[in-house]
Amino acid sequence: MDELEMIRRKKMLELMKRAGMIEEKPKKPKVVIEVITSPTCPYCPIAWAMAQEIARKYEGVIAKEVSVATPEGQRKAMEHNIMGTPTILINNRVEFIGVPNFAEFERRVRQYLST
Repeated sequence: MDELEMIRRKKMLELMKRAGMIEEKPKKPKVVIEVITSPTCPYCPIAWAMAQEIARKYEGVIAKEVSVATPEGQRKAMEHNIMGTPTILINNRVEFIGVPNFAEFERRVRQYLST
């Protein structure tokens, strides 16, 4: 296949995607940050804001807030033996309890991205 044919195929795929003829598979995030929060915790908004900032800064990272006031949050708390909030999970592993130092939080996320 020559270069011109490859360009034609690529362009045709782009047009078909725009027209809705082909569905693009969503990219799976490489790092999932879950901030386990409590509605009455004064520190949880700080941890959540840090997670959101890191997710905005790095491609392949998503941040999710999970409140212990919800069934999902209660399940997560029991599953990971969480006794205090905020607790930060990265890829379903407890990484921080309490509000972490931002630089350390970012460093750990970068470690997950590089593996």
